[in-house]
Amino acid sequence: MLREISLVLAQSAVGIATFVIPLTSYTHSQVTATTTNYQISQNPNNQSTGITIERLGIGGVKLSMSEAQVRKILGKPVKVENGFIAAIGKVRTLKYAGITVDLDEGAKPGNFTVYQIKANRSKYSTIDGVKVGDKQSKVIRTYGKTEISQDGKVTNLNYIVEKPSPGGLNFTVEKGKITEIFCFYVMN
Repeated sequence: MLREISLVLAQSAVGIATFVIPLTSYTHSQVTATTTNYQISQNPNNQSTGITIERLGIGGVKLSMSEAQVRKILGKPVKVENGFIAAIGKVRTLKYAGITVDLDEGAKPGNFTVYQIKANRSKYSTIDGVKVGDKQSKVIRTYGKTEISQDGKVTNLNYIVEKPSPGGLNFTVEKGKITEIFCFYVMN
């Protein structure tokens, strides 16, 4: 199954550019590694507070952390899944109650680092203290205004980091409250 992330980037001098980055879903043995379809957008009026890479993390875990660092912070995972995604390579998923951490192997065999984090319980907050259950208004107060996308009754607030690597923070909101937080690098 092919999924994609659409990047809508605003540049005041050039207008709006849209990039579509295809991501794959691959099943290997008992493991299914997937990437969900998220739309990432930056406010065309440039009113976002400009999230930096240092602000991308959930539950004390940050992007690019090693597997050993994640386990030191979160402890022993409930479940570990190993797999392969054609666009990324070897991947490992560490599942905990309320938070999932996905890692990729990179160039050095056995050296897994975090490329995305997803939380759905209030126990885990962003580096700036936003957590599941908080109101949508807290996200906007903390991270600034952004383009809001609507899919039925679900609202998504999306914030992007362009440098040093493309990544972002996505908040899923239902009935005015956060139900999921997704922090990620855009993998190609």
